Amino acid sequence: MATSRDLRSLEWIKKQVALRQAADLTRQTAGLPRGTVRGTICSVDDPENRGRVCVIFDDMNPDCPQVYGAGEYSKEREGKEPDKSHWIDVCPAFKGRQPKGMEGKRVNINVSNGQFQFAVLVGGSLCDPQMLAEGKGKDLEMPNNTSMTRLPVYPSGELPPATAENVGCVVIEEGGFDGMQWLSVCLQRKGGYTWVNMMDRLHIHDSQEVDDAGDKENRVNDDTHATT
Repeated sequence: MATSRDLRSLEWIKKQVALRQAADLTRQTAGLPRGTVRGTICSVDDPENRGRVCVIFDDMNPDCPQVYGAGEYSKEREGKEPDKSHWIDVCPAFKGRQPKGMEGKRVNINVSNGQFQFAVLVGGSLCDPQMLAEGKGKDLEMPNNTSMTRLPVYPSGELPPATAENVGCVVIEEGGFDGMQWLSVCLQRKGGYTWVNMMDRLHIHDSQEVDDAGDKENRVNDDTHATT
């Protein structure tokens, strides 16, 4: 008589188990959004000032057809009052609100575990007129604004290596020159690569101030002044 160990090793049994697992997963996720979806921002006035946005998902937007590239069936959906989403979290997180100019912009939204309530706004604005109903795409303008971005902060001396692969990377150097923070860009300089600080200082020449004796010597001081 075959043992349970023998049955588990049968190829037919393995296929049946795989089919059962696939069927269970399908039942759990059928009809749910997968991965990244698109939407249109309708409000940035986050009452908690956490940078969140309110959107209209394409699946609920009359301006987006239910069928793409199907002639008359690619027109607007019925209904004029689309459902607005809850306040969607954003990445990167910050305190404040997104630019007002983001309202009406098209964006990508990550949907975690197939649940709209766990959606997260990622990346910047889109220009995708092909995703809108016929007659609506022509009204979509190239975006001139985007969501908040944030640069990584590295302690001085711990920045990534300055190499050809990192050209164009931008970071904030913590505790750099004068113990302050500096905006640094990896660029090519003199046949090599280095992190270049974007200085917000002016190099000026100051004449000497009048001393206690009331005279003013003919001297010039080399100095820098912050422009911020």
